Amino acid sequence: MSIEFIIAIISIALQCTAMAAAWTLGGAIRWRRARWFTAVTFTAGCYSGANAVAAWQGMHGINFDWVMSTNLVVATVHAATWLIFSFIDDQGRWQSVPSTVRWASLLCIAATLLSVVTGVVQVSPPLEVHLPSLGVDILHPQFNMTGTLFTLLPFTLFFASAWGYVRRVRAGERGAGAILLGFGLFLLFSFEEAAVAMGWIDFIYLADLGYVAVIAPVSWQMLSAFRDDANQLDQLSTHLADEVRHRTEERDEARRVLLEQERLAALGRLAAGVGHEINNPLQYLRFNLEELRDHEALASDAEAQMAITQAFEGVDRIRQVVEGLRTYVRPGADKMVPLDVREVVQAAIRVAAPQWRQGVTVATQLDAVPLVNGHEGRLVQMVLNPLVNGAQAMLARGDTTRMTLTVTTRTGADGWAEIAVADQGTGFASSVIARLGEPYVTTKATTGGTGLGLFVARGIVEAHGGTITFRNLPSGGASVLVRLPAVPAPKSVADRRTPQPLALLPRNTKPLRVLLVEDDLAALHALERGLVIEGLEVVGHANARDALTWLGTNTVDLVVTDLMMPGMSGSQFAARLAASHPGLRERLVVLTGGAAAPEEEALLRDPGVLVLGKPITRQELASRLRARVAEAVVAHNVVEVAAEPVPPEPAAAGALS
Repeated sequence: MSIEFIIAIISIALQCTAMAAAWTLGGAIRWRRARWFTAVTFTAGCYSGANAVAAWQGMHGINFDWVMSTNLVVATVHAATWLIFSFIDDQGRWQSVPSTVRWASLLCIAATLLSVVTGVVQVSPPLEVHLPSLGVDILHPQFNMTGTLFTLLPFTLFFASAWGYVRRVRAGERGAGAILLGFGLFLLFSFEEAAVAMGWIDFIYLADLGYVAVIAPVSWQMLSAFRDDANQLDQLSTHLADEVRHRTEERDEARRVLLEQERLAALGRLAAGVGHEINNPLQYLRFNLEELRDHEALASDAEAQMAITQAFEGVDRIRQVVEGLRTYVRPGADKMVPLDVREVVQAAIRVAAPQWRQGVTVATQLDAVPLVNGHEGRLVQMVLNPLVNGAQAMLARGDTTRMTLTVTTRTGADGWAEIAVADQGTGFASSVIARLGEPYVTTKATTGGTGLGLFVARGIVEAHGGTITFRNLPSGGASVLVRLPAVPAPKSVADRRTPQPLALLPRNTKPLRVLLVEDDLAALHALERGLVIEGLEVVGHANARDALTWLGTNTVDLVVTDLMMPGMSGSQFAARLAASHPGLRERLVVLTGGAAAPEEEALLRDPGVLVLGKPITRQELASRLRARVAEAVVAHNVVEVAAEPVPPEPAAAGALS
């Protein structure tokens, strides 16, 4: 069997493999250029196929002159496809190839095909070549002079293709150097075949090996790029999976936080409603107790006075519990305001009061501290956590009669406000003390602790710009220290107001006439009696609509209204009052036990409204109402003085008249 036939068959097999791979890769969007490499490998396979046929016919003494002409055309087409492939972009767009390259390729193919069809290119009778080194005799047909000249066209195209890869090497394209080396071998083998065809040397055709030399590195380049894309795709898939998992966790966490916020908001509305229902009877209970305390028949009865005093303590205790719950779950606390941390600590202690009933003793040392900028409800929640943890640690230790939970407020050396909670329990485990405040790190795993309490507390502190530290005390027990940055103390309203001359203050002593709107009849009657005792003239209505109707034919100095009322709420009443009696709207006082609806919260935040919380003492209520009217009169007089025209200055002495 001819060695040329064997080489041609091997070359065909390699070309078909490369062609199949290129066609498959070309189906991907980023691999459109591989479609053109399919044309390169196909034309190379055609050339090797013609060589295989020629070698087979040569072994059987058959004339194969036509093979030479066919291979000349195929070689030109193959060289043209290489040229296009060298200059086309990664998207495989024909328009991306320079017009000079396109026209040169088409013209070379047309010229070669025309020369073969017209017979300009002819093949001489084959010459028998004896190759002792290979032990074979081969028949080699030869071109005439015109055919020899036309063999220069594919060589020219191949050189242009090589130049295209020189440009790619300079651009830093991966694998372009190996392809350029393959082009060098291919050109070398092609020169050898052309020399054999022209009778310059006697040897076998080696162009098929040249095709393999140049197509192999291109195939390697594409497969390497495919491998890189596969690795990148795998990395992107892994990253995407991680991102999806992370986003899913964030979504679940956001959903959990949203549900928690909705739960707290619902709890806040419930607390406001419950607070309102509790504070209303507390209000008239306090007023009635004040009447009993001041009654002549009971003034000299020590036991009665003691009972009344204890009743007052009960009222105050109920009020503190309700206020603590309202503070802890108050909705709409998004705005930071200056706070006294001592009030925050006291509210947290009131909320945690059930812990003390189990035998825990609480000692407080609440020194004056600078104000901090914060959310009251969140800070109460933050303080509540170490209070409850400390109490539970002391209860778990056993005998609490000799143990005390100490809460201290003080000013740090750097001027920050500090809150310290120290217990006499078992202390923090040494294995977790450095990680306290991280999620799911707990010292109470055996008793159902989740490790989220201190994590939430740390988040609240850090959101306020502060720090929280944990340590064990040398004497036993644990200590939690919270430090919050101080803010300058705001000026009081009296400081900001320009002092007015005494002549502008009201001088008449006529009793203050007040319109009182309260839906709870017991509270309404108690408020009426209490304010009358304080020297005010009171007109009460249990319905806001009736109050508006009454105002159509009567005048008052001040309007006091409840907030949560059936039919027409306090906020709706205020809106109607602003439309029909704007002067009274400026003197509106809201006396409320709590707010649940957003519009009611908005009214409480109105700077033009004086808000008083239930229960309030009789004397304080009367004093605040008188002060409200006095402020309104002063502001009105100041406006009138500012509106008076300034008289012209008298003419200077001696001026001409």
